[in-house]
Amino acid sequence: MGGMLYKDFTAVKGKRILIILSAATLVFLILRFAFPGSDLSETAKGTASFEFSGDFFLWALPLLEATVFFGLPSVLIKGLIAQDEKNKIMAFTKSLPFGKSSYIASKYVFLGVTVYAALSVSIIWCEIYFSRSGDNGFSDIVETLRSFLIILASASLLISGIELPFFLSLGSRRAVGVKTAVLELLFLFVIGWFFFGNLDVFENLDIFKLTEWAQNHEFEINIMVVLCPVIALTLYFLSYKLTCLINRNREADIDG
Repeated sequence: MGGMLYKDFTAVKGKRILIILSAATLVFLILRFAFPGSDLSETAKGTASFEFSGDFFLWALPLLEATVFFGLPSVLIKGLIAQDEKNKIMAFTKSLPFGKSSYIASKYVFLGVTVYAALSVSIIWCEIYFSRSGDNGFSDIVETLRSFLIILASASLLISGIELPFFLSLGSRRAVGVKTAVLELLFLFVIGWFFFGNLDVFENLDIFKLTEWAQNHEFEINIMVVLCPVIALTLYFLSYKLTCLINRNREADIDG
């Protein structure tokens, strides 16, 4: 299976991703030390205000990084499957020195490792931010993000577990069609909600209230942090077993 994992790593241009990620992390580290954060200050009128500091510029970068990398497994799936479809997936598996189940397992393992790597990198970015941060609302936002990272990783694993059966059983072209249809329905739902839904929730939207909510529900969040990986890994394994069952008696080719 090690050879299959390396092939998948090559198929998604893993070296290029690592180089870009390493360069971005280095740049972020330099920016963090070049623009240190500052503590919350009080104005003459007694109202809180933020000094124009590094936290003002950099607080959103860990959030952006987490969003990108937790969405990465879903993006990589198409590349993983499309590469094998050049040889027809099921015909390709017959030429391997192991069975279909091992081939399918290699995809699940690779995506699982990707999610774990994304989680690790996101934690590193948060730690880089905190290395020179101040005691202010922006730091509270990043702290809230850090507390949700494992939950976000579990959600990413679940999404991968939903998509993989479609891509491995239908082929990338048909699976992308299904995925596109689902996303279009969600988009239409969102548009409909914006036109006909209650938008009062946006009138007093305050991202800092999320940090207050997280602080007030710290116990519940810790319970979710413990339970979400267990639930996600269980469902991910069941997804693997389902994919193996679906493809057990399929003999032939899946069109790309």
